[in-house]
Amino acid sequence: MTGPDPALKYVLRELGPPAREFYRRLDAGELATTFCAACERFSFPPRERCADCGEELAWRPLSARGSIYAFTAQERGLRFTAPDVVGIAELDEGVRVFGVFDDRLEDLAIGLPVEIHLRRDVPGMTLLGFKVIPE
Repeated sequence: MTGPDPALKYVLRELGPPAREFYRRLDAGELATTFCAACERFSFPPRERCADCGEELAWRPLSARGSIYAFTAQERGLRFTAPDVVGIAELDEGVRVFGVFDDRLEDLAIGLPVEIHLRRDVPGMTLLGFKVIPE
């Protein structure tokens, strides 16, 4: 198959410039978001201007390390099918990102440390994957 999976057209719809740049960077293997130098704060989802001070934002890489903020089993969905476990990780920089866990639901707990990796999925999609870091 060439090109994006037609079943994912709603995901790949026309996105704003910051979202397109976020996914372009993911496709290139870089996890990054925008940063306000004036407020010294990351912004996620990425934006063109700071929501607090209005300054233009610049792109900065993220550490790809954090902790579990929330998780659940995804029973049904266009992309996710059981037994995928999806959730949110809070990165060391303070931003929260959505992804798919490599670990089983029963092995997860809020606050466990995770490492984020890029999951190249169906054509046209790069997702974030979370793996619990053994303590």
